[in-house]
Amino acid sequence: MTMKFSKFNPQQLEQYLERINYAGHASGTGTGEPRLESLKTAVERDPLTALTELQRRHLGAIPWGNSALHYSTHHSISVHPTAVFEKLVLRAHDGYCMENTNLLYVVLRSLGYRVYPTGGRVSRAVGSGNQSDEGYISFNHMVLVVTIASHKYMVDVGFGRNSPTSPLPLQENILAPLLAPSEMSLIKTSLTEFVDETQKLWVYRTRSKPQKGWIPQYCFSEVEFLPEDFAMMNYFTSQSRTLWFTHQLACTRVLMDEDKGIKPVGIYILSGTEVKRVSGGETTVVATIAEETDRVEALARYFGMHFRPHEIEGIRGLPSQIRTS
Repeated sequence: MTMKFSKFNPQQLEQYLERINYAGHASGTGTGEPRLESLKTAVERDPLTALTELQRRHLGAIPWGNSALHYSTHHSISVHPTAVFEKLVLRAHDGYCMENTNLLYVVLRSLGYRVYPTGGRVSRAVGSGNQSDEGYISFNHMVLVVTIASHKYMVDVGFGRNSPTSPLPLQENILAPLLAPSEMSLIKTSLTEFVDETQKLWVYRTRSKPQKGWIPQYCFSEVEFLPEDFAMMNYFTSQSRTLWFTHQLACTRVLMDEDKGIKPVGIYILSGTEVKRVSGGETTVVATIAEETDRVEALARYFGMHFRPHEIEGIRGLPSQIRTS
């Protein structure tokens, strides 16, 4: 049976907009979805600006992370749109790329945007943390391609620390701010692994400062992927013991300054036994984690995530459990 990408109903869209703190105003028609009314008007007036706001509010409200693989009894992830909605919107939990970007995809489809998903290959430099590593791993990332006024944009809310913070035109070498002073851009090139060098892919890359070198984050094509493709990718990403997702817990959330027009100004990063705040190129440790209760409290304080007792107990015996002497 063929799987279908779905849409959200008006009530679900209103719940999503409440989750991302969309500050819309009712038009006075009394439909019961005041934020949705306001958003639809904004999309009609300027779809690119509306898309940028959605992307940034999503990043600022919904964390990127893999907590379900650790704080749960099932240690699994579903990319079914209903499961994603319940987890990220109703439970206010985190999600990795095929959850976060999947959620935004269904929202954009429901709003009438011309959008489709494609798959990405994360660079080995990102996967290993060694910037000298070359090449890319297998497909394990989700990217959206949105067309507005005949122009295509790459949109992504599921790449953790280096998630793009605005729609990026599918054009080479257009510089855009990421989290100041870092920048992002796209180039189109062949992969060193390819036999046929005439095949070109988009490469999303970032640099920490204008004077620093570019680091490739992931590559992608403009070929549309199907739900079945992401179901396969998700199974491997969430279950393979060769990937860090299954034996390390990580979480990030972008910090926004609404006084500056919903501008991304920093990010919280939970990794290992610390929570760090990165802003303006400076890194500050805001919490040190000595035991599981510390991490649970940090996830609540800095990421707005709350777990039930049986979910917390689910981490016992896993490599990611923080063990005290």
